[in-house]
Amino acid sequence: MFAAIGYALPIAVGLLAASMPVVGITLMLVTGGDRRVVGAFLLGWCAGIFTVAAITIAVVDVALPESETGPAPWESVLRIGLGVALMLLAARNWRGRPRGVDEREAPKWMSAFDAITPAKALGLAFVGGAFNPKNTVLIVAGASAIATATEVVAEQVVALVVFVVVASLGVAGPIVLGIALGDRATAVFEGARNWMIRHNAVVMTAVLLAFAVVLLAAGIGGLRAG
Repeated sequence: MFAAIGYALPIAVGLLAASMPVVGITLMLVTGGDRRVVGAFLLGWCAGIFTVAAITIAVVDVALPESETGPAPWESVLRIGLGVALMLLAARNWRGRPRGVDEREAPKWMSAFDAITPAKALGLAFVGGAFNPKNTVLIVAGASAIATATEVVAEQVVALVVFVVVASLGVAGPIVLGIALGDRATAVFEGARNWMIRHNAVVMTAVLLAFAVVLLAAGIGGLRAG
């Protein structure tokens, strides 16, 4: 179990960093004052990550022979494929970064959260957590690490819960701070949101490249060892 958590935890941290644009949404929702919407958004985000990860673990468990000892060749190929996917996402993210005046403007899609119901917040967060390309790649990588580290279902579940909790800290953090800071949260969150809008592209590109290198190195190393 601890090995599964150890393998997946760095990827969960990467997923946390990859959720920076979503943190901006959470800050906006928290300052909006509707706790039902905030709670629904957090629930949807966690559920999206959990669903994709659980499906990945189930698929890997079926695909991995019970007698398999040590990394199988397909695991290394999967890591290489995920690493290449992250490299491509990093390149696309960097090419699409805002320039000039746009660097100080919030993305237009953020306006969809100005007036939102709890049900819509739940659905949008689920889709954003599960099917955003960079999220999906990192979730699959983390879940694969859990599935290949242990075949015990109970240990996989514990590792998966830890993975989801850590990966969702970026979304949950502003909610906790909003409760703790009270009326002071608005000024603090506005400054944080503006910073993330300005620097999101640079941070995201660095995060994606870092994890691409880690996955590629692990995949190539596994193929050589095999």
